[in-house]
Amino acid sequence: LAEQGVIVRMAGVGSFVAEEKPQSTLLRIANIGEEITQRGHDHRFELISMRRESASPEVAAALNLEVGASVFHLQGVHFENELPVQLEDRYVNPRLVPDFMEHQIEHVVDAILPTAEQAQWLQMEAHQPCLMLTRRTWLRGVPITWVHCVHPGMRYRLGSRFRTDLEHGG
Repeated sequence: LAEQGVIVRMAGVGSFVAEEKPQSTLLRIANIGEEITQRGHDHRFELISMRRESASPEVAAALNLEVGASVFHLQGVHFENELPVQLEDRYVNPRLVPDFMEHQIEHVVDAILPTAEQAQWLQMEAHQPCLMLTRRTWLRGVPITWVHCVHPGMRYRLGSRFRTDLEHGG
């Protein structure tokens, strides 16, 4: 039960029923702060850095830019009740920011082990698994953002629920 996350064991104290992990949706852009607040918890965002920089080959490819093109790069940690639940690493194409809300979205989720720096920011051990959500957005066919959000696997779930129309082949 402990391995499945149903109970939490505390040495010298006992075993307790684990709190249910919060779950974020994958089918829409969710505001993590609003999700946390809707659960009745406190949300806080700690900005690690925000700067304009030259796009690396990986960032340039993700945003369909030339290597070295100017991009905005933001890094920060989202907290739920003072516990870090998401490390955000966001790249934005500054030429397209004014129309940011009219965009397309791509979500990809991978199971990863955090880097030592990510584990430190998320107050977890580097051997513990994480879920990494990679999100890209487009405006009129041009990539404008590329974001990595790293969630400690023991604190967060990613998933969606939606209806299908079985009568019409949906």
